[in-house]
Amino acid sequence: MSNDPAQGRPREKILISPRYLAASLPIDHLQLLDIFAEEAAWSAHAEDASLTVTSPCRRITIRHDQTAVGRGTHMVVSARTDDDAPERWRTKINGNVPIEFVSTLLGTLAAELAADPDHVVYGIGAEPGVFELLVDVDAWSPFDDFGLSGFISRDGHAAVVSRPPDSPAPPIHGDASITWHLAASPDDLGHLWDISFTEKTPPFLAHAVVAKALDPRPILRSTAFPFPKAVVPLVTIEHVPAPPRPPTAQPSPAEPPRSPEPKRAPKSR
Repeated sequence: MSNDPAQGRPREKILISPRYLAASLPIDHLQLLDIFAEEAAWSAHAEDASLTVTSPCRRITIRHDQTAVGRGTHMVVSARTDDDAPERWRTKINGNVPIEFVSTLLGTLAAELAADPDHVVYGIGAEPGVFELLVDVDAWSPFDDFGLSGFISRDGHAAVVSRPPDSPAPPIHGDASITWHLAASPDDLGHLWDISFTEKTPPFLAHAVVAKALDPRPILRSTAFPFPKAVVPLVTIEHVPAPPRPPTAQPSPAEPPRSPEPKRAPKSR
């Protein structure tokens, strides 16, 4: 048995803000994808430095490539009408995306796919590219110019960009099919991460991730997830106080023994 006094203690929790700088390592995304495949009962296939996870209907694949570096794409979600059909829509993840955003993406995808696979693959019943967002104007500044619209964080470190298919603006990453793009590029670090969604991606999927990124509240995270040291100077980290330990039950003090009540003689008449 371990004599480590930390053994069995709950993990310490911290609050990180702004959440779009709560960077996570691509290896964390790989571990998350591995756990996701097991819990969601999706098939997983590992080959060399890649892991490919496939939905039960075999129309959605998620591929993680450990060899990607820098701005290279290390995770791709693809949708097809069947195994041999061309790709219908795609979501790409590059760099140190906060793991909470990736978790939201995977969780939303799995839940909607289980409820209605055709809705996920074809976007049936959804108006493409349209959804409502609640945005804190103290944290994000809106913009609409040169064929692009969206929001820029007040510190200038992150942006959420919408580019309609018929926009005169240059294609994002040189890909005219990308209609939504989220990115963080702090001045001191350069490109930190980005996520892109192509035109036919179901709006609910893009909405879930965009809303997660725009939320002004700090991210609550366990210290079990490593945090890149280079990002620490740019964020505020607040330690969450551990809940008070419940009082240990103490035996009540022993009561003095009661003296036996004296026996009474029966009354005689």
